This record gives sequence, C-alpha cells and structure tokens, in this order.
Amino acid sequence: MDLTFSNLFFVEKGMFPLEKQHEHEEHHKRVSWVYYCTIVLGFWLIANPPTFDYQVSAMVWSDIVSGLLVIGFSYFALKPYKLWAQWALVFIGVWLFIAPMVFWTEKTAGLLSGYLIGTLVIAFGIIIPGQPGIKLFAKPGPNIPGGWSYNPSSWSQRIPVLFFAWLGFFVARYMGAFQLEHIDTVWDPFFGDGTKKVLTSDVSKSFPVSDALLGAFSYIMDVVFAYAGGTHRWRTMPWVVIIFGILIIPLGVVSITLVILQPVSVGYWCTLCLTSATISLIMIPFTIDEVLATLQLMRHEKKARNTSYWTSLWFGGTMDGETEENKNPEILLEHTGRVAFKDLMRTPWNLVLIMAVGAWIMLAPAILQYSGKMADNHHVTGALIITFTIISMSEVARPLRYIFILFGVWLIASPWIMGSGEGAAMWTGIASGLLLIPLCFPRGKVKDKRGSYDKFII
Repeated sequence: MDLTFSNLFFVEKGMFPLEKQHEHEEHHKRVSWVYYCTIVLGFWLIANPPTFDYQVSAMVWSDIVSGLLVIGFSYFALKPYKLWAQWALVFIGVWLFIAPMVFWTEKTAGLLSGYLIGTLVIAFGIIIPGQPGIKLFAKPGPNIPGGWSYNPSSWSQRIPVLFFAWLGFFVARYMGAFQLEHIDTVWDPFFGDGTKKVLTSDVSKSFPVSDALLGAFSYIMDVVFAYAGGTHRWRTMPWVVIIFGILIIPLGVVSITLVILQPVSVGYWCTLCLTSATISLIMIPFTIDEVLATLQLMRHEKKARNTSYWTSLWFGGTMDGETEENKNPEILLEHTGRVAFKDLMRTPWNLVLIMAVGAWIMLAPAILQYSGKMADNHHVTGALIITFTIISMSEVARPLRYIFILFGVWLIASPWIMGSGEGAAMWTGIASGLLLIPLCFPRGKVKDKRGSYDKFII
C-alpha cells in the first residue's frame, strides 16, 4: 500500500496484508500490559496536587488534565489499531518534562514527579512496545548496512550515550533546582561561587525558562531516543535516529559553545556547566555513525526505489548487501567497556597532541597571567579546539581535523588583528598555531568500513 505520514497515526484493520496484521496484533497483545501501567500513572498525576500541596495553580491544572488525558488515551491505546492514542501518550510524557520548567514550579515534588512520571509514560508509550505500528511498517532485513563492518545501532554503540546522558541529566537537574530556588546553594569545587554567579547571571535570566532545566530536558530526550528502537533502527526507525542525531550533534555543539563563552559574557567559569559541556561533547562521536548509516539508507531508497526522503524518514527501508550481525554472547556492559577502551587506544597520536595544545591555550591566560581581549580569545579558541578534536576522534568525522588549519592561522594572526601583538599572549598564540597546522594532516588508522562513505575519510 501507499504509505503516507498520516498512516503513522491513523490505520484501520484491512489496510495491510493479513500476515502483517496478524504480526501487529500478536505484538500488541504481548505489550498491552504497558497501557494498564499508564492508567495507574494517570491516577498518580491526578493525586499529586493535593498530596504535595502545589503552590502554582497552573501546575495543579497541568497535572490533573494530563492525568485525565493519560487515562483516556491509555484506554484507546489498548485497541491495536488506535495508533494515534499511543502517540498521544508519548506527547503527554514530553509535556510532563516541560511543565515544571514552563510554570516555574515552587515545590520540589512537582519537578521530581514531572520527570519521573514523564519518563515512565514515554517508556511505556514507545520504548517498551516500540514505535506504534512498527510491525505493520518495518521491512525485513539484516541489521548491518551494506558495505559496513559493524552495526551502528548496536547496544555497544548506544550504552555509552545512555550513561553520559543520564549523568548529564542529573547535573543539569541539580543546577535547575537551584535556579527554581528549591535549594539555596550550589556546589563548585574549583571556581568558588562561579557556578552560582553564572546560574544567576543576566544571561541565564534572559531565558524565559530555566536554562539548566532546559539542558535537563535535552538530556532526558537523549535518553529516550537512545533507548527507543532495536538494533535495526537505523533502517526501521530513521526518524528516531535523525532526531537523536539532532539532539546530540548540532544542539550539543550549541550548548558547548554557550558554555565556552561564559568567561567572556559573564566573567566567570562554572564547574558544573563545564561538566555538562564535556558530557555533551563525549556523546557526539558515538552518534555520528548511526546518523550516517540512516542517511545512506534514505539515499539508497531514493535511488533504488524512487522513495521520497520524507517517506523513508518515517517508514524506513532496506539496503542491498546487508548482513546479519553475529550476536555477542558476552555480558553487554563488559563487551561495551572493552570496545570503548579499544577505540580509545586507537586515537591518533596527533589528535592527542592537538587536544594538549587546545588545553594549553585555554589555560595559558591563568598560568602566564595575561588578561583582556587576548585572554578571552585564547579561552574560546582553546575550548573550540578541544571540542573539534574529540569529535574528530570518530572515524566518521576524521576529515573534520582539517579545521585546525583555520584555528592555527587565526592564532598566529589574531595578535595583530586584535591589536594585542606583544608579550606572552602573542607568543603563546603564534607557537600554538605553528604546532596545530602540521599536526592536522596525519589521518591515523581507520579500522571499520562504512560503504560508500569510506572514500571521504581522508
């Protein structure tokens, strides 16, 4: 049949082949227990305001209305062809994360309950049962893309992202609790009251919501999209992979850049903000290859079957030359740790040296005691060098290392461009720039294969 976007939400019995319908109904029967769980969560939401004495009336109505909707949609979701109801539960779960941030809830219980119940509603709505109607839409096929030597959607690729996303969520939620005045102080082991001053700065207050809680929301969405789907999701759920990539790669780079600009815009460093930025940065290399595999699939569907990119995004497809992944009998966490350690050991020596140069440039103003425009320049440039170095450690992103030519040229020229061409600041920039440029040329070893993309890893 002709698949359209509306099919994701509205299907009727008889629209698909009998075999697909039977498979879908059997799957729905196995996972229907989750909707009884969400009914309980709906009653939990309704009971929250009187139990915890909410002070913000908007939060009272938000939880009561959300609870009623969760109960109603859960009832309809028990029917196998009411896909719209299953999707509605997911959207309400997302709203439960947002509501405490939008309404600046004054009670800690409202914040914690929103995140807890929101996480459970999404888990029961899409993570445990899978994408609504996935058995109707998914095309059969192995899980290693054609021309690839590994599965980019394997759990060994996603577990590190899950670990760091949860860690980032707890850090951001802690800072958000301070901004909402649920706690009176915020911990900073290195910069004194730097974290407090950053979180209460005019820059933070310029956001209509708590910027720390916005970060927590972003991390919990990373968690949700890392959990969603199985090891075939690069071809069965491309929309999940693409949103996952957008959340981690461009949005991660934006959040890192905002943190980097703290000493320039606010005048202080924030240990917890730097921790959050580092976490966002570490997740990027684990995400790029899965996004690449999905983009290759969508391009293949367009060329081989004339399927529009929009249709491929929502309904997936299959590629020629795919192979089945050999299931690893080892304990998953141990295997993941071993794979991650081997990847770390394969880091090209020149990228390690480039990161050291970036760290030196970032710390030089404090060590050599210079300030002003050149100090700000070196803080920002050094942090950006570290950012792009970590991203370049991924084999997929290895060509990105040539950006260090631009950073090197800038460090050499900036003393004269900025009118500060003297002293330790000038010679630090010149020496670092001269080191960066030749260091960017060695490619390092590339172990894995990625089909037609291999020719671009230069």
